[in-house]
Amino acid sequence: MTGVQTKLLRHPGLCEFARGLETHLDHWIESTPPAQLIGLLDQPSLGLLCDAFLDVGGCEGTVWLFDENAGDLVAVFNSGEDADSLIGFCQPLGQGIISMVFVQQQPYCENDIQASEGHDDTLDRKISKHTTAMIAVPFYFGFGLRGVISCVQLEEASHAREGFSFADVETLSRVANLLERLVNESLFSSALGFNDGV
Repeated sequence: MTGVQTKLLRHPGLCEFARGLETHLDHWIESTPPAQLIGLLDQPSLGLLCDAFLDVGGCEGTVWLFDENAGDLVAVFNSGEDADSLIGFCQPLGQGIISMVFVQQQPYCENDIQASEGHDDTLDRKISKHTTAMIAVPFYFGFGLRGVISCVQLEEASHAREGFSFADVETLSRVANLLERLVNESLFSSALGFNDGV
């Protein structure tokens, strides 16, 4: 690390345009269904995320995006063998740990999830499995909080170690931050037409 920070010189004529771009993207994201928004994460981004799930000792992970119209968090990506059953599952805001993370905008880690009063086992029952440990971190892009990324250990799945550590939470938070930057770059390039004709 060099310790040198470089800032692009702001162009005064673009300040008003930047506010318009933010409003445009915010409106587009809020009016686009979560099932389509997951397309903002390309295969390299999803690969990075799946690697992170394994690095922290999880057996699978899920991307949840907020549906503005329904008021639910919707599972739009899952890296596990039950992905087909999980994708499309709606978690009502106000129920469960995923919702708590979204509302409080704070990472969460629990290594005895069954004992947690906030745990909603509806999804566990849907796939006939039992979550034993979970990390969940807020997921931001497009100038705002858009969802949650979660990673779990399941009783029925084999994994290298039991439970998650504080370092694992930091790792997943860093990857969520990196994905935010990648998605934003894609959004800005698309909105400004940089990818036209490519």
